[in-house]
Amino acid sequence: MKHLFTTALVASMALGASFAPVHAQTEEVNVVLFGMPYTNGLQDLADQFEEDTGIRANIEVIGQDVFENRITLTFTGGSDDIDVVHAPVIQVQRWIQAGWLQPMTEYVAAMPGADDILAGPLNAYVVDGENWAVPFMAGAGLMTYRQDVLDEAGLAVPETWEEMLEVAAAIHTDDRAAIGLRAVPGQGFNMFIFPMIMRAYGGNFFADYEGGDLTPAINSPENLEALNVYIELINEYAPQGAGNFNFAEVLAAAQNDQIAFAVEGTGVVSRIVDPDLSQYAGVTGIALPPGGPAGRSPAIAVHGLGIPTSAANPDAAARFIEWAVSVDTVTQIALNEAFPDFTTGPVADNPEVIAKYADVHPDFLAMRVQALDLAIGHYRPLIPDWPSLGQAVGENINAAVNGLMSPEDALEAAEQEMRDILGLY
Repeated sequence: MKHLFTTALVASMALGASFAPVHAQTEEVNVVLFGMPYTNGLQDLADQFEEDTGIRANIEVIGQDVFENRITLTFTGGSDDIDVVHAPVIQVQRWIQAGWLQPMTEYVAAMPGADDILAGPLNAYVVDGENWAVPFMAGAGLMTYRQDVLDEAGLAVPETWEEMLEVAAAIHTDDRAAIGLRAVPGQGFNMFIFPMIMRAYGGNFFADYEGGDLTPAINSPENLEALNVYIELINEYAPQGAGNFNFAEVLAAAQNDQIAFAVEGTGVVSRIVDPDLSQYAGVTGIALPPGGPAGRSPAIAVHGLGIPTSAANPDAAARFIEWAVSVDTVTQIALNEAFPDFTTGPVADNPEVIAKYADVHPDFLAMRVQALDLAIGHYRPLIPDWPSLGQAVGENINAAVNGLMSPEDALEAAEQEMRDILGLY
């Protein structure tokens, strides 16, 4: 394996300085991730990394809800206790602006497997000409549906959100709700789901994101129409308590015959349609999420691995990342976990991987590709302030869902909070 070295080490060696061996300097690497199939699978392979490199990997996998506080304390406190950090693409620009991440451009250029990483997800981490992280997954939004329920009602799979409302009204019962959707507030929670509806109706977060006009535009007729659809689906056709559902509750509801439809990320969808994980997988189909007057806009989420500026062992961190996204490692995780969202391209050519996900559902990998083709990179805006903006919008959307404020008031409040966060008084 081609090892990675820092510029400082190379320069010092050239000057004839005497240094201990690299492994003696980087005996351990501390990795902090939040829980998902890939990260859980990576943790299970930690001993293999040590066998391959002689470096011990201390991999800590924590809940996404506590991850932000955990890493913020480290970053703002200047602690060197994290060498590799889970880096969602929607967080990276804020972290760069705050000086919390170090560039990885030279490391990526030296990675033997860099060409194996899909260009789109890799380029999502290029800011101002520098690589700031290496992707390990790209998930997309899909819809699952119970074919047996639709057949019994004589209905087809809905193509639009308006059709979804009609189908939901026809199939919803006290024993089995029509649909499950994330509703709990957060830029990675309801703000992963609601924009699929919002963008289908022509709504946007800003006046002209692509043109550089970041004037908040969440309070619009298009977004109001979308929000009313979202509220109706959750309050009229979802299980009791769905106003506080997150992905775990949606998954459990689908696996336990409590809902007929789910609109979720591919990681959750893969579990809903996996016959080893759900007794209803055999009667569950996969489709693109519904569209609207402005078409379809499947959610997209890219996650990667970065190196904090304060990392004590950046060389060991780079070697860990190189190993973590390698074909061999990702193939093992794709086979061991419900993880079809890999961004290491050659994994998709592995016959065992192909067979596994064909057994999960014959349409799964093809539908994932279609969703990624339709998705827009700035589905959730790629700006430093997005985590705060997404949280603010998500809280107001959730308040409307739970009847704490009207949809109109929720969008007005969300837009004002966006303006406050951006300093637009």
